[in-house]
Amino acid sequence: MSKKSNLNKEHESFATFERILRYDEMIASCTYPNVEDFRKEFKISEATVHRDLDALRWQFGAEFLLEYDRFHKGYYYTRPTFRIPGHLTTSKQIIAARLMQNLIESLHGTPLYNQAIEVFANFSDNIEPDTQISLGKELSKKISFIGMEPVQISNEVWDSIETALAKNQYITFDYSFYDGNEQTQKYTIAPWQLLYYQGMWSLYGNVPKEKKEKFFNLPLISNVEVRKETFEPPKDCEYLKKAKGNFGRYIGSETYNFKIRINRDITANYIKTYKWTDDQKFETQPDGTVIMTFSSNQYYPVLNWIMSQGQWITPLEPPQLVEEWKENVINMFAKFSN
Repeated sequence: MSKKSNLNKEHESFATFERILRYDEMIASCTYPNVEDFRKEFKISEATVHRDLDALRWQFGAEFLLEYDRFHKGYYYTRPTFRIPGHLTTSKQIIAARLMQNLIESLHGTPLYNQAIEVFANFSDNIEPDTQISLGKELSKKISFIGMEPVQISNEVWDSIETALAKNQYITFDYSFYDGNEQTQKYTIAPWQLLYYQGMWSLYGNVPKEKKEKFFNLPLISNVEVRKETFEPPKDCEYLKKAKGNFGRYIGSETYNFKIRINRDITANYIKTYKWTDDQKFETQPDGTVIMTFSSNQYYPVLNWIMSQGQWITPLEPPQLVEEWKENVINMFAKFSN
């Protein structure tokens, strides 16, 4: 067979594959497309449409799922979530897929969890059995994500917030606090984003009455009402665009220039492996200590981070940070002495 004939065959196969992908989209949209719709979409013959539909059934997994509805006069999937699966054929692809499944666990306790599992199952179940794939599955079991267990969120709260976020609608809700007081406070906010950090889901948004942005932990939210009023989100409302630093879930009104001394090589090398801020710098001193400088608007998370490093980090700037650090150290020593 000539090289030209091979190329023509490859182009024809690719064109068929592209058409079948489009068939899949049209059928999954629940609009009941028929042979005439497919024919007009691609300007092909009726015979070609039927060949493509046969390929969709027998080569792409829709054998028992693609049906013709006589009432709507079009095709549909008996399992609405079915889509053409991606064939995972290498051990590395299997490892990636299994790790994705582990990451989905971060959604556990929210209504998104079941949806994510369903979507994932549509392609992860279509795995070809061979030695490399088996090795990939075994290796993926030996890679784990360690962290806090996700908090439990009620379906009602999650669904209401999800609706408001999608349509930029204000919401009103009751909010509890961690102080043990059973009384709640009512808030009306413009919800901007849902955030996940260390097992906690929180809602980030603007409180018009207070003219400031706040975070609300979802387990403390109840009695959510989606209001009819809508708002226009500001262009800079994304958390990652406003937060300067990766020390915690926090956005301060002021950006500080921090300077700390790291007193041990192991600690310094460990800290250097992370990107805490975009402008972090490290300078080794003649005495072997390391000076780290950076700017951030996460003052209190930075203070907590320094405290968590114990004796191996000493804050040098700003003066406010140094004084609060000293006060914390003195108070801890006093409690230990008593």
